[in-house]
Amino acid sequence: MQDMMIYGAYGYTGELTAREAVRRGERPILAGRSDAKLKPLAEELDLPFRAFDVTEAASQLDGVKVLLNCAGPFARTAPALIDACIAAGVHYVDITGEIAIFAHCQERDADARAAGVILCPGAGFDIVPTDCLAAELKARLPEAETINLAFSFGTKPSIGTATTAIEAMKDGGMIRRDHKLVPVGNGYRIRRISFPDGRQWAVTLPWGDVYTSGVSTGVPNGMVYAAVPLPMALAMRLTSPFRGLTAKPAIRTRLDRMVKKFFSGGPDDAARATQRTEFWGEAIAPGGKRLALHFSAPNVYSLTVDTCFEIARWCQSQSGHAGFQTPSMLLGADFITSRPEVTAMTEVGAAAA
Repeated sequence: MQDMMIYGAYGYTGELTAREAVRRGERPILAGRSDAKLKPLAEELDLPFRAFDVTEAASQLDGVKVLLNCAGPFARTAPALIDACIAAGVHYVDITGEIAIFAHCQERDADARAAGVILCPGAGFDIVPTDCLAAELKARLPEAETINLAFSFGTKPSIGTATTAIEAMKDGGMIRRDHKLVPVGNGYRIRRISFPDGRQWAVTLPWGDVYTSGVSTGVPNGMVYAAVPLPMALAMRLTSPFRGLTAKPAIRTRLDRMVKKFFSGGPDDAARATQRTEFWGEAIAPGGKRLALHFSAPNVYSLTVDTCFEIARWCQSQSGHAGFQTPSMLLGADFITSRPEVTAMTEVGAAAA
């Protein structure tokens, strides 16, 4: 079928997804801004392609049922593509982790429902595993008033991931308190967390679930942590007062050059085959009752390719669903543990703050 479009198909994750789609019997339309970058991949995979800027997307969606956006930073691509999808009646899926894009999709919920369009951002590593984990915690401890989540990345980031992370540095951290997002400094909280392979230091980040787990579960409070070496976590806290400097053009240019120098690509095939990523979450109810779960999954990029493709393929055949949906709202809390090489969620002792 050629009614799935992958935008950003020549990026690291986009290319992996295109190859996996062919392996699973799909024939997606490859898309992106550069004709020169699209054509070799399309010819190799014997797939159709369309080169266009996101501002031209409205005229490029003929015959498309679902658009899978793999082109980040998504603040630069998602709004225009979402507009085009709603106008054309095309389901929209992406792999963002940017809170602003989740909020934008929720703001467009009524428009998407009226058009019969699903908006499912965060269909990859962020936020499928942690969103499903939050939903499972809520199901097991319905009275929870706080859900905290954590992940151990376990691999080298791609250039797109690194660029997005640096862009987020200037805005500091974010937590959810009483159903509202509250800005905090970088490195706001540091704690040791019990991942499946052992305890690791972790620091709060403005991960997408700070926003979406509140949508998925209705739980008013929460933070998201990432495992990092303790010196890095402390450096994030110490340099937080100067984070606004990263928005200055001269420093931004230097950071962009650094990203291109040190993050030219993500992990290779061998690394993706052996690396694991780990997840942890805790639910806290009034009176202090706690429940903690953890599980592990394949390399983050392998996981992203699998989940975003499966969610997009599921949307291909849907006509009765519409509006803004998180992955767990769309496919249930057990979607993540149904995926290949993902372990079951097991109960552990809550980590000490």
